[in-house]
Amino acid sequence: MSGESALRVLIESTPGAVRVLVPGLLVALCGMLSGCAGPGEAVARVRNDGPPSRGGILRLANESPRSLDPSIVDSVYESLPVNQIFDSLVGLDPSLNVVPGLASTWTLSRDGRTYTFHLRPSVRFHDGEPLTANDVVFTITRVLAPGRERGVAFSYLTGIVGANDYAGGLRDNLPGVRAIDPLTVRIELDRPYLSFLEVLAMDGLLIVPRHAVEAFGEDGFEKSPVGTGPFRLARWDDDHMHLEANPDYFAGPPHLDGITIRFLDEDEFDSGTARFDRGELDVLQPISEDLPRLAEDPTVRVYRHQQLSLSFLGLLTGAPPLDDARVRLAIACAIDRESMAAQSPAVRRSAAGILPPGMPSYSPRTRGPGFDPERSRKLLMEAGYPGGQGLRPVRLVTTARSAAALAVVEQVRADLKEVGIDLKLEDVSWGEFSERLEDHSAPAFLLAWIADLPDPDAFLRTLFESGGSANYFDFHDAQTWTHLERGARELNPVERAKIYRQAEERILELAPLVPLYHTMGVVAIRENVRGLEPGPMGLASVNFERVWFADSGAGS
Repeated sequence: MSGESALRVLIESTPGAVRVLVPGLLVALCGMLSGCAGPGEAVARVRNDGPPSRGGILRLANESPRSLDPSIVDSVYESLPVNQIFDSLVGLDPSLNVVPGLASTWTLSRDGRTYTFHLRPSVRFHDGEPLTANDVVFTITRVLAPGRERGVAFSYLTGIVGANDYAGGLRDNLPGVRAIDPLTVRIELDRPYLSFLEVLAMDGLLIVPRHAVEAFGEDGFEKSPVGTGPFRLARWDDDHMHLEANPDYFAGPPHLDGITIRFLDEDEFDSGTARFDRGELDVLQPISEDLPRLAEDPTVRVYRHQQLSLSFLGLLTGAPPLDDARVRLAIACAIDRESMAAQSPAVRRSAAGILPPGMPSYSPRTRGPGFDPERSRKLLMEAGYPGGQGLRPVRLVTTARSAAALAVVEQVRADLKEVGIDLKLEDVSWGEFSERLEDHSAPAFLLAWIADLPDPDAFLRTLFESGGSANYFDFHDAQTWTHLERGARELNPVERAKIYRQAEERILELAPLVPLYHTMGVVAIRENVRGLEPGPMGLASVNFERVWFADSGAGS
């Protein structure tokens, strides 16, 4: 989701169970998982209950995905199923260490520019065809192909030799990615990139079979995906999706018989809690209002874990009045973020900057404009709107439904009203919200972002690259781009962190977004579910092939 890298992106709907657009997915915290639990909280780790049993259907609820083509995944709702259907060259473990995937081994040249991957032999796609190096070349080349929809992974691949010319239609091949033999792939970069292995673990670079994409066509493959993963698509209709176990999975067949994903109805604002209470689901990402009750339920385990995420107020910088940085800064100074985080202390931590705790280059030192209503009023006066006079209402597009999400919207409205800024709320469906972001017709919007790789680029480059697919702000700043390019080239981690902090401070100074809070991930699971290990990139990045039921009372 990348997983959402993710993304995976999340759309604010309920704290702790936010709707996510991805790109964003990602996360390098060692010890972060075990360090985040307090009294009475469970830490997500596999329980030792003897040998795993086989059988049963794991049941969960999710929004209906738009597509199951990894190259254009843009939400956690899509990342979750594609991570079961497909595999990547390399993966990330729960502590965000790079681990083998379809590539069993790899080497890196001394200059840090050439990667050589050796594929596992005898891996087969769900249709029985063998995985070859040509499929890996096809997957990467397809993401960069001119005229295709750009996913989040696109920007990270432009450092490959020949990528920009190929993507721009100036050449008809991609020299930087080659099949050396049927099981060996070589990737050559223009310059070293410290997190390139993590890039290859993103959702957008899950390996797809050339023969199936060409047989089904681009549109057909979105609905009929063929991967190498532990589960394969069996059914997909209006109200649910069912994935069945792949008995020929290269790492061994999954313990489960399958996974059923029930799609949430448009008026289902509890993220599936009512279904969970009725025994219809085994896994739930609960809204914050239900956490105390679920924590007391002896048949349920509730896991809290640090996520690499940021919930923010986005501002479209390309049209008045938000094209004036003073107005955007006035909005930033008017919002009391500490108060907002205190609304849901179990799942929120106030955000002083963009990068979340646990992310490389993160610093706890406050960098962005703080809560300062008086400064907000002065900025409005400087911009020609004393007391807000003459300033037309700012349109806030939202999908908020739960009580906690509506409280966020209400606080933003009340805080801005206090300094003379009026909000006009536009309540839309998830589908329309996504379209408004993509066509840049949402002047202001509430969004949450989960990183899609454990690197500051997952926030700073993905969201603020000029012309990038996730730059919903219409943000363009040459100085920011200079910082990001320097950061991408720097191999010294200390110097690199300094560069990204400069980029972060520059972005906060121009205020295309207002950081609100970082969220804790929360997952509730039935007591009989074993092997589910959520991590800082969220549930959508979890692979379910080692999940099992401890008794015969498994879902069905």
